[in-house]
Amino acid sequence: MTEHKTQTATKADLYDSMFRFQEGIYQNALLGMTEEQALCRPSDKSNHINWLMGHILHCRFMLTNMLGVKAENPFGNRYWSAIDEQEYPALEKVTGLLPAITATLTKKLTSLSDEEFDARPASDKPSVSDIVSFFVYHEAYHLGQIGYARKIIGLDPLQSS
Repeated sequence: MTEHKTQTATKADLYDSMFRFQEGIYQNALLGMTEEQALCRPSDKSNHINWLMGHILHCRFMLTNMLGVKAENPFGNRYWSAIDEQEYPALEKVTGLLPAITATLTKKLTSLSDEEFDARPASDKPSVSDIVSFFVYHEAYHLGQIGYARKIIGLDPLQSS
């Protein structure tokens, strides 16, 4: 009888897979969307899709820097604070940056060992894995908001593939 060995995915593999999967959803969010629709706020207390997509991009830059790789977000903190009435960059300029920062981020993530993911700067601080997990969740939350906003403005639902 042949013994089959099961290869266990590393944390790096799992995070890499999650961010790449979510990148596909992010790109699908653009399908059929005009610039005007991207700037449409579902209510006066909510963010428009341009801001949500810029915020996801901002957070990928933030995480990349937190992991020790210098990556400068050309929009600075534009997509950090709550939405305001200023002009926003064209959606294509925002979304066009995602592939490069994703490649930089996932290259760093896949270079880390499980032990490095488990490391804590102090016993009362979250581990690297905790921080990355939060960013994966945070991004998924905002992708869900984008999906909901697409329906509100009359677009097809967000697709995962």
